[in-house]
Amino acid sequence: MPAFAKQNLELYRSQRMHKEPAATPEEFKARVLRYNDLPATELVKGSNSRLVVGEQAMISFLKMDAHSYFAPHRHPQEQIMIVLEGYCDEIIEGKIYRVQKGDVIILPSNVEHGAYIGNEDCYAIDVFGSPRGDYLMKMMQTMIAMNAKKKEEVDSETNHLGAVSSR
Repeated sequence: MPAFAKQNLELYRSQRMHKEPAATPEEFKARVLRYNDLPATELVKGSNSRLVVGEQAMISFLKMDAHSYFAPHRHPQEQIMIVLEGYCDEIIEGKIYRVQKGDVIILPSNVEHGAYIGNEDCYAIDVFGSPRGDYLMKMMQTMIAMNAKKKEEVDSETNHLGAVSSR
């Protein structure tokens, strides 16, 4: 059982701290995930994200590699970017904004923006006012590729076991 499920189970068993009942392990699993368990999706070369999609919003846990470039683009979704580590030179409507750990950028709908990543990796969280279709497509492609790879591994293992058992 994963550590987070064990913690929740302990809380479930000890009802002394709160008047509300603790979520069951099944309820916890249905509502809580760990972003490090999500697959990394390449958004552009040198920028990978772990995407979480809700009905009306999307969040991106983004790692932009040192010396990479996020070409200027625009989208209808409002975007709020929180820089967690490192820095980048954000291009907003043709001007450079050096942003670093602790800075928050608010990008209204359809504002052109991009970034030059400096000498170190930059980690950020992007929050989008609604899910981005292009990111959803990339996430689906990543998941399809992962499933195909897992199937190949299972098929390879099955073939290997079949060869061993026929000896």
